Amino acid sequence: MPQTMTEASARQRVLALALDAPNHELLLQWMAGGRLPQLERLRQRGLAVTIESRKAHSNEHCWVPVLTGIGRGRWDHWLDRFEASTYRFSEASLFDWLQAPLFYALGERRHVVAFDMAAPVVQGVKGVQVSGFAAELNEAFPQSDPPGLLQELERRLGPDPKLPPVPQRIVNAVSQREGVSWTIPCCYDREAMQAFAASLVQSVQRRTDACLQLMAREPWDLFLAAFTEVHTAGHVLWHLSQPHPLQALRGGGEDPLLAVYQAVDESVGRLAEAAGEDTAVVFFSLDATVVDSLENARIVFLPELLYRWNFPGRAALAVGDAASAVPGASFDYHQHWKHEVWKLRTPEGVADLESPAQQQVRGDPLGWCPANWYAPLWPRMKAFALPSVADGYIRINVAGREAQGCVAPQDFDAVCRELVREVFAMANARTGQPIVREVVRVRADPFDADPKKPPADLIVVFREDGPLDVADTPFGRIGPVPYFRTSSHQSHDAVLRNVLLAGGPGIAPRRAAATARLEDIPATLLDLLGVERPASFDGVSVLR
Repeated sequence: MPQTMTEASARQRVLALALDAPNHELLLQWMAGGRLPQLERLRQRGLAVTIESRKAHSNEHCWVPVLTGIGRGRWDHWLDRFEASTYRFSEASLFDWLQAPLFYALGERRHVVAFDMAAPVVQGVKGVQVSGFAAELNEAFPQSDPPGLLQELERRLGPDPKLPPVPQRIVNAVSQREGVSWTIPCCYDREAMQAFAASLVQSVQRRTDACLQLMAREPWDLFLAAFTEVHTAGHVLWHLSQPHPLQALRGGGEDPLLAVYQAVDESVGRLAEAAGEDTAVVFFSLDATVVDSLENARIVFLPELLYRWNFPGRAALAVGDAASAVPGASFDYHQHWKHEVWKLRTPEGVADLESPAQQQVRGDPLGWCPANWYAPLWPRMKAFALPSVADGYIRINVAGREAQGCVAPQDFDAVCRELVREVFAMANARTGQPIVREVVRVRADPFDADPKKPPADLIVVFREDGPLDVADTPFGRIGPVPYFRTSSHQSHDAVLRNVLLAGGPGIAPRRAAATARLEDIPATLLDLLGVERPASFDGVSVLR
């Protein structure tokens, strides 16, 4: 029987604050350097634990174990969908992944406030739920329980500052859920970047004010809130803070990435003070962002490589001259990244590719992604690159599996081996170093339909050697192309390090000798609440 807190502490109130995808080294550095005083104070006065987790693939998200107490190894992680009969690729929303009860669905046992915890509104939660108040993703599905609460908060405090005055309405292709979207500004536009950074700071402030209002009016036992702004800031503002080829764009003034972290730090102090000294405060981080090495590799270079491999002598995008020196980095980009990449199309690309504008008119939410522009060609290609989150995806067009398959099943293995050779031959044209670290064979049998496997037949894992804007391949040079997001998630098989800090009644100051796991976070919160953890949990309390 799992241990629980004593009956005397059974009504302990808990404030739990999640920091989504910080850079772990920067977080610790800024805490130790006095830049994040509220978090450093919590670390010095309470329990400090290092959390370690490992992703089997980089598009596994870290919220699964945090929200359910169940380790990632027991889940079907894949949000991607590919219909072999129609060649239609789509992504399920992050809010549609739920396959087990949320740990905070405690019914009548405890009153809960859950604010923006990367989960949909569910049954079984006594209290308040708000989802999509200011989502990290540019595909958000705002909802709340009670239903009108989110609209009430937006009327009082204002909407997500990232959203345009008239938000773009979207419909998720899998769930048919209606949502809203925002656009990542051009990373070469310093003024737009500074304005975007200010909107993230404002978002933290609005989030804090919303939480303070709910904290004051709800008789809560457990208050959960997540800060998504650092996740967004990491992706978009990295080059204005940390080493990057675009660091010349920084100029003077404050570090905009640090400013977002500091806004969160201030918020932690305000929320902890409002909760009162009799409340246990738990702060934890999950996932991580690092300098980008994946964006252009997975959704520009890989699909163009496969186009050239399929159609010898042709090129659709970004033809470079491998016989000449690589030109210096250009800063002459002003439009959204997708438009700047689309400008690099060739006459063959004009004839063969579907433009982002065409896809947007058709309502395709992946119209921003160059890999998706090749979709009309997929039925005629032996293999093609699917859109992906971080690692590259290759799908083989197999006869008898795909509607217009042109690779005989008995040739599947040989085609996979050939593609592995071609992919490994790609190199960073600026350094001459390979850009691929590993190619993962997903299935030996092309007709293996295991739902726990992604739609890709090969997963291309790229090296994390830094930003990449031009590649040499067996079929010629691709690029240079502009940078998109200047920070990305860590790649396949990476050990992710996060932090858990806890202070308050009954929590002695100490540094835990052993590391914890993400699934230990909900077990720890239930322990503090005096609620027995479910038998389904893989996680255990770090207090034991």
